[in-house]
Amino acid sequence: MRQNNGTKAWELYEQGRRYNNSLVPNQYRLVNTNIDFFAGNQWRNIPQTEAMARLPKPVFNIIKRVTSLFVASLTSARFKLQFFPLSDYAGGNVREPEENAAAFATAEVENLLEKFKMEYRVREALYDGAQTGDYCAHFWWDPDAAPYGGAEGHRGEIQMELVDGINVMFGNPNDARVEQQPYILLLGRAPVEQLREEMRRWKAKGEIYADRELKEQAGIGGKTELEGSGEEDGKALYVYLYTKVPVWEPAVDAATGEILQEPVFDKNGDAVLETDEKGNVLLDAFGEPVVKTRDVMRRVERVHVTKATRDAVIFEDVDTGLSRYPIAWGNWERQKNQYHGRALVTGLVPNQIFINMMFAMAMRHLQLMGFPKTVYNADLIGNWSNEIGQAIGVRGLQPGQSISQVAYNLQPADMSNQILTVIDRAIAYTKDCMGATDAQLGNVKPDNTSAIMVLQSNAEVPLENIRAGLHEWIEDIGAILLDMMGAYYGERPVVREKELEEPVIGADGNPVIGADGRMETQKVVRRVMEPFDFGVFRQLWLRVRADVGAASQFSEIATTQTLDNLRAAGVLDIVQYLERVPERLIPRKQELIEALKKQESGTAKTGGQGAEQMLGAMSGNTQTRYHALPRAARSALQRQTAMRSR
Repeated sequence: MRQNNGTKAWELYEQGRRYNNSLVPNQYRLVNTNIDFFAGNQWRNIPQTEAMARLPKPVFNIIKRVTSLFVASLTSARFKLQFFPLSDYAGGNVREPEENAAAFATAEVENLLEKFKMEYRVREALYDGAQTGDYCAHFWWDPDAAPYGGAEGHRGEIQMELVDGINVMFGNPNDARVEQQPYILLLGRAPVEQLREEMRRWKAKGEIYADRELKEQAGIGGKTELEGSGEEDGKALYVYLYTKVPVWEPAVDAATGEILQEPVFDKNGDAVLETDEKGNVLLDAFGEPVVKTRDVMRRVERVHVTKATRDAVIFEDVDTGLSRYPIAWGNWERQKNQYHGRALVTGLVPNQIFINMMFAMAMRHLQLMGFPKTVYNADLIGNWSNEIGQAIGVRGLQPGQSISQVAYNLQPADMSNQILTVIDRAIAYTKDCMGATDAQLGNVKPDNTSAIMVLQSNAEVPLENIRAGLHEWIEDIGAILLDMMGAYYGERPVVREKELEEPVIGADGNPVIGADGRMETQKVVRRVMEPFDFGVFRQLWLRVRADVGAASQFSEIATTQTLDNLRAAGVLDIVQYLERVPERLIPRKQELIEALKKQESGTAKTGGQGAEQMLGAMSGNTQTRYHALPRAARSALQRQTAMRSR
């Protein structure tokens, strides 16, 4: 028999749901509309009147193009999380344990991000933010996972998942700061039997039933279940409830690992002295009275978690050992007094509707012009079909009666040329206002590089705040991982790069001996596995920073396009062009540049030679690299050589 008493976590979920429903526009409808428009299901959200039913349903998905461009631009530079001692940031002296801990933290977080495939997760998170306004990463500890394939018998690993923003609820929805929240809810859905098995492992009591209302799940896919799902084989909504509980714990010296002590004072402010059983004051080795001490206590907050469904508590108030919420929260564009952000798609939907509607009406007009409506004499014609390709026979015409008196076509009015102009301008203005210009791709042809740099810099301005929010989100992830490693890892091996000194090996396979009789050595960087006690992270103060690294393929494409335009305009010669082409695009690029410089030098001495002669003079490898150049670069090189030959 199903009971509906409701758990505490479920009551908080109901409060969060009422808040989302109270927003204007309604948060659930807003998210679902944005997801539909991004996916191309753009006519589903327009009221289907009788007139609308007759219109074609074209979709010119400007939203997806703009979103994809922005996400590519935001992820065009790779990042790396770096940890540093806080004392260095403050200008103080950095102790060796802090430097060592920062190095191990950087190495292990790099390994974790590689395991998470973080470059892909960041891109996925940004797509979530562009559509829903929010993106969220949730981390937890899996005690059964085996790090490095089970190295040295160690167990347990940090796991990560992305969560839809609609499935995250803050205890204070007017504040977007995670660590300031009284509680945070994370929602999910899982098969009923899976949740029941989890209850049995925790020896919890209660019953779990399948959901019947799915209307507030994100996207149409979240509302679709397997046919025939019932109470036993369906899914149920579960709630993670994260809270913070204040506790007092002894403070530990990070350098020595010893608990810090402080003197005890009486009510008069005098130090309390240690005494023996007879009340005599104890003296130290120098004959000085021993002052009574106690452990230095510090107030910290520990994160507790509860997991529950509507009718059952799976586990309750479990101490995670963490001091930070294992939740990284980001907004596409922050809104005042609200933890939900504003989505990119939200501002594009009205323009997208207008463009689609105008195209639909233009297409409908073309249909009417090509196949106009016919008016006919129903007294003379019994059955009429206005379908394409069907002819109508007429009988009983009177002498002198024209066929036009029996039936004729209604010619619709000509469509104004301004309609298509307005559509084109609507598309162009939409892209320009959002910052999705050709300059971002380098698809412009100015006369100099300074002009290109200005255009591309201006095009990036609308994304600067969003990029800053993304970097903050990534740094929050670093702080969470640091907290979790300190809480769960203990002592375990870490794979990291380390500079080692190794002997120089000669061609005979033996170490090289120098003239002084000593073995020659060299410094090399190797990936090694070293043990480290991560427990020190609970006492160390480290700061985290997201360093932006080399550009990815998107920036390389934009750079190459820009260089091609400059080369075609004659601003760059072939060597200048090659020197600026991204390294990854042309293997052994520097060798090709040197070969071309030598070839140019030889041409100058001999008075010039033709393009075919120049190519024939190249080595086989140089020819291969020559043919790997973009077509514009090869043509320019041939023209330049031919001119010199003449």
